[in-house]
Amino acid sequence: MIVSAVVVLVWLGAAVVVGAEGDARVARRKGVWGASGAAVVSLVGFPDSLVCTTFCLAGVLIAALSPVGSHPPRVLARALVLVGLACAFTVARFAAVDALLWAGTAVVAWSAARDGRLFALYHVPSVLLVGVGLVVSPPVGGVLVLAGVAVRAAVVPAHSWFPRFVAHTPMGVVAAFLLPLGLLVPSVPAAPVVGAVAALVGALFAVVQSDGTRALAFLLASVGGVTLVDGAQPALVLASTGLAMTVGALTARRGALSLTTPAGDLARTPRLAVAYLGFGLALAGFPLLPGFANVHRLLDHPAPFVVAAVVVAVAVNGMTVLRGFLGLFAGHRAETGERDLTPLENYAVAVTLSVLVLGGLAPGFTGW
Repeated sequence: MIVSAVVVLVWLGAAVVVGAEGDARVARRKGVWGASGAAVVSLVGFPDSLVCTTFCLAGVLIAALSPVGSHPPRVLARALVLVGLACAFTVARFAAVDALLWAGTAVVAWSAARDGRLFALYHVPSVLLVGVGLVVSPPVGGVLVLAGVAVRAAVVPAHSWFPRFVAHTPMGVVAAFLLPLGLLVPSVPAAPVVGAVAALVGALFAVVQSDGTRALAFLLASVGGVTLVDGAQPALVLASTGLAMTVGALTARRGALSLTTPAGDLARTPRLAVAYLGFGLALAGFPLLPGFANVHRLLDHPAPFVVAAVVVAVAVNGMTVLRGFLGLFAGHRAETGERDLTPLENYAVAVTLSVLVLGGLAPGFTGW
């Protein structure tokens, strides 16, 4: 608990320093230094601080891969505040504190959302449902919390806000806003069923998209459904954050990402391609990556429908990732001037992908 509290202070301090910086590139470097420092501090309490450490590693990705153009210092600072608030969930689990943190993360994300009215339309009820549900006795309280969490997880039919949020909000804010999603999933019988349906519907929506950013949005919605089934999964948090930030970095380089006409050149941007494929396969539960063990564990779920829906969702998500990889990196060899990952971006990707590979090969060592 003490380690997590110190980590939260490091994140908030880094956000203050970044927000006060006038140069966006310098601000990003300072953000990565602060994020790396928070990750190192969180390791002091490992493995008890596993969730906090996971959020910190995700925060390193967010700080390093947030495009300078869409993340001026004040926006990047908001993303760092969101990571700090996510870590704050792990300090002390009290209903009132969880409700305040849930509301606080929504307010910070709202301040950075381009379509604030649509965001508020969905998340004011989400905050109220979670707040009331945490103080009401079960099972009614659990159902209310599930409804509030389902909004942030973009469960159909409460999903209309999410594709626009992903497309028009700085990706660092999007990724950081989703970090604590699995920490408030209530232990009610309806949660796995709702999550299984959400995972399957999100996967089916993702695989038919022609736009790379919309495909990402529904992939993240599918991941949110899996989270409702099985709670917070460190590997899934890292993989989904990495994929989101890789798509954000690629969008900053190319603009709109079409999946109908193959573009890009694997030989010119190999590190970007490896980041997309590595995080995507980890998200889809590819063998030898930690997501595979998580999916295998779900096979023991007592409800056959939940097992079948999650297995199909994971398989379809794998198809979406491979389709995205081929569409974004297997195109023409014409010179476009597109840059591969910068050293700062490559540092964050290399560290987190290494952790994911280690988690897949030695899950007992990492706690996954």
